[in-house]
Amino acid sequence: MNTVVKEYKQQKSMASDLRNIAIASAEHELIQRYGTAGSQFLTGLRGIDHETAKEFDRSLLSIAEGKLNPDYYEQNIKQQAGYSAEVASVSKRNADAIINKEAPRFARSEDTVGYGKNHSVVDIVELLDETEITSQMKFVTNKENLLKSIACGEGKSKDFSRYLSVDKLEVPTEQVSEMKAICRSEAQKLTEQSEVLKNLGKTELADKALKQAKNYEALENKITDSGLTTEEAIKYRLDPKAMVRKDIAKVSHRAGVEGLKFGVAIGGSISAVNNIIAVYSGDKEFSEAVLATSKDTLISGATGYATAASGTAIKTYMAQSSKEVLRNISKSNMPAMVVTACLSTGKSIKKYAVGELSEADLAQDIGLSVTGMMSSSMFATIGQVAIPIPVLGALIGGIVGYALTNTVYQSFFDVLKDAKLSTERRQLVEIQCEAARLLSKEYELKIKELFSYRIKELEVYSNDMFEALDSPDIDPEEFCLRMNRFAEELGTKISIKNMAELEAAMISDEPLVI
Repeated sequence: MNTVVKEYKQQKSMASDLRNIAIASAEHELIQRYGTAGSQFLTGLRGIDHETAKEFDRSLLSIAEGKLNPDYYEQNIKQQAGYSAEVASVSKRNADAIINKEAPRFARSEDTVGYGKNHSVVDIVELLDETEITSQMKFVTNKENLLKSIACGEGKSKDFSRYLSVDKLEVPTEQVSEMKAICRSEAQKLTEQSEVLKNLGKTELADKALKQAKNYEALENKITDSGLTTEEAIKYRLDPKAMVRKDIAKVSHRAGVEGLKFGVAIGGSISAVNNIIAVYSGDKEFSEAVLATSKDTLISGATGYATAASGTAIKTYMAQSSKEVLRNISKSNMPAMVVTACLSTGKSIKKYAVGELSEADLAQDIGLSVTGMMSSSMFATIGQVAIPIPVLGALIGGIVGYALTNTVYQSFFDVLKDAKLSTERRQLVEIQCEAARLLSKEYELKIKELFSYRIKELEVYSNDMFEALDSPDIDPEEFCLRMNRFAEELGTKISIKNMAELEAAMISDEPLVI
């Protein structure tokens, strides 16, 4: 791949990671809050809060193990569904209170000090400071009979008048309006009946009818939505795990919607600034910048949703882990960073799959992403402590952590890369030096061989030449031949090769050149 293109893609990927880190850091408080809310459903399902080590009287799982008499199957299911509704309702209300940052907390009476086992009046207690708001929960088919047993049941075989002492009468969602209407109708009837009886002089009966009318009026005000339908309560009894998974998914989705807003705000702002700079620097046209900002904002929104939703789910399960180390980790920004790391490593794996990264590059990319994200988690927590402003402290801490880790990690890889290059260079130089040494040795041998041979040849030709010079009877042609041969051995040539050429040169007008 072209080096410039590769560096551009790496910078773009780095910018994307930094944007994701900013979003994840900003969502720290959001994920913690929604994740803690989601964990309420796990405590209801299992009957134990691992964070506080508190065990509850009933759990959805234990209720689901209840025996069902074939002859009274429907009746048993509805009865047990009432218990499931209590547990599920407590989980839902606690989750909503945590999400909305509200103070009240809810518990079943069996799990509240002072009420004991199977309290005859109170099913659910709402705790607010030192104040307790009590509720009775009733999931029945015959609504009229239930209301009559409460308002008019005093002294009768089915006397539920004790329920008038609670603050709320919680009923299935689909029954709220109808039951309130029944209360109004009966209150009106009894009030009119009381007037008739009073006119007839039947004061005692008139007072009784009026009291019952008042009871109906009180009931209308006490009737509240339990937050569950009858069908949902039965599902919690029959398949509690599936219902809890849905509850956690709903909370995660709500977190995702809020996270989307963070993503749009942060990612969109970062993109807007970058693109404005690009326009002013002449790198982009205005229309291109607008399009790029819109695209980045959409991507950031999706990232914000995915990070918050998935991070909430991770936090939910980690917070209620039986392992303390996981519970402690869940309190950091790790859940969000896990998602961000997955987004980043997913891109690296895709690049590797299409051949844009080598195995070494993949290892480096994944290592950088994961360590960067995990470090960001730690620094986000530190940042939140140092700057106790929700979002801001975690955001700054997360980005600082990522930047520091990225710098250290990238520097580490640069050192390794340099060391690798140095090793390769050293090995190459060593090979070149060895080759030069061998070549030099070969040259040395060749030169020695050549000199040895040439010296012998020169010795022969020089002796031959000196012999010619010393001989007084040598033929002039032979003398010229020997002199020329010696000159050629020395790498030169004599212009006059014989006596005829000498005589011609002597009578010529040209300068004599030997």
